[in-house]
Parts: sequence; C-alpha cells; structure tokens
Amino acid sequence: MKVRALKITILTAIALVAIIVVRAFGITTAHTGDDVVVVKADGMTNALVGIDYAHHEIHKGSSFTAYYAVTTDANATAKSGLYIKTPAAGGDLCHAIVSFSASAAANFSICEAPTIAANIGTHTAVPYNRYRDSTETSGVISNATAPLAGKFTTLTEAQIQGDATWATGTVLRTGPLQIGVGPKPAGGSVRDTQEYILKANTKYVFLITNTASNANAHLIQVDWYEHTNEN
Repeated sequence: MKVRALKITILTAIALVAIIVVRAFGITTAHTGDDVVVVKADGMTNALVGIDYAHHEIHKGSSFTAYYAVTTDANATAKSGLYIKTPAAGGDLCHAIVSFSASAAANFSICEAPTIAANIGTHTAVPYNRYRDSTETSGVISNATAPLAGKFTTLTEAQIQGDATWATGTVLRTGPLQIGVGPKPAGGSVRDTQEYILKANTKYVFLITNTASNANAHLIQVDWYEHTNEN
C-alpha cells in the first residue's frame, strides 16, 4: 500500500507541474485518437495559435512560385503566357492561385488543356520553393520536346503566333485587368475563392491578351502547393 501511495503521489506531482507549465507558457493539449498533441495558446485570451494549411505547406517545402514578366509590342492582340503541365495522375495535385497585371488594357485567361505544339516557348525557368532552405523541387513539367520536370515554359506573342495548332482549350476564367494596378487574383478576395486544384497530367496556360494597341507590361504570377490526395 505504501508503494502504491508513493506512485500516486509522484503522478500527482507530475500532473501539478504540467498544469503549472501549461498556465505559465500558454500551452494546451488536443487529443487525436491515442496521441496527445501539444498546441500553443495565446497567453492573454487562451485562443489557439496556429497557421492555415497553405502556410503549413510552405513550412513543409511543398509550396512553389513562378512568374513571367514581359513587355509586348504595341499590338492590340499581343499575348504572353506561362505554361505548366501538372504531375501524373496518382501523384501530387497542384493547389494553385493565379494573379495577373498589365500596364495597359488587357484581358487575362486561365486555359485548361490548351492545344499547343511541343517545344513552343522557352523552357528554362524554374519554380522557386517558397521555403528557401528546402531542397524539394516542383513536379510540374515544361513544354520542351523532352519535357523537363521542375521547369515551366514562358510564351511570347511571336512564339504563340508561330504555333499553327494553338487553341485555348477550356477557359476556366477570363476578364479585364485594371490598368496600372498591382496583381489581380483570378478569383475572389481570399484563398478559398481563388484556389484551383488543377487536374493531374494536364496542360495549363495562364494568358494575358492586349485589347488596345499599346506596348504593355504583362506580369503573370502562379503560386501553388503540391499535395497527394488522401482520399
């Protein structure tokens, strides 16, 4: 009985120390099955402190960014584009948000499964991992004759016009860009309404097209994280 009483006393002391630590440092716990997860809480309000899932993917080294900036000729239909092909089915899915800007009148378009001949464009650009110490590389593929993983393709007006097969495919969204304003997301005001989960093994071109005869500074930005579907 004395041994049992001693064990209970020790366990009680440990529990008291844990309570003191929790209260002193604003730490709480959450139960997930048989696991206990330590969660940081705000010291003033006890509100849980955390980050959203997209931010978590940056910390994992699975979040990437690509951009293309070019100034077009003074041509009312001049185009520029950023091309990626998504990883194969069964692999990582790309959860993407896209932003566009232009210095003169133009429309943006998100083109899914466009018709584009192999090797059209320039294929040397590399998506940057947003966690700069990470060695992880993106699974997206360029439009080179021998497609390169971890690369994307940029498209000028001359390159697009040089492809007799070019067609936009399914245009998921299109609209006018406000002149001289910073990048405009192709969606709502928050990620929930901006994000597209892109189809696996599918070509995409993010496109800007002039609507007036002005030299036009185009900027296309694509940010995405890569995540395997759990279902």
